[in-house]
Amino acid sequence: MTERVHEAASVLKAMASETRLKIMCALSEGEQPVNQLADMTGQSQSAVSQHLAKLRAAGLVESRRDAQTIYYRCRPGIAQAIIDTLCNYYGAK
Repeated sequence: MTERVHEAASVLKAMASETRLKIMCALSEGEQPVNQLADMTGQSQSAVSQHLAKLRAAGLVESRRDAQTIYYRCRPGIAQAIIDTLCNYYGAK
């Protein structure tokens, strides 16, 4: 149980940022490149990339490369379920 609690705390800690929550809500709608996420959040591409690195390290997002563009998406599973619940509850979708 302790390991599962630690895992849950890590997931919630990674989401504990207004910008990261905005990114996760956007990604719950489908994959997007960094420049679109930057426009949506009002952050620089560099800042969004740093947030995405934290989300990726926590196992919350995945990426794929298409030529020069990297597309990000929510990783299926608990992260997707949590963000869907939060976005629906707070009307972010």
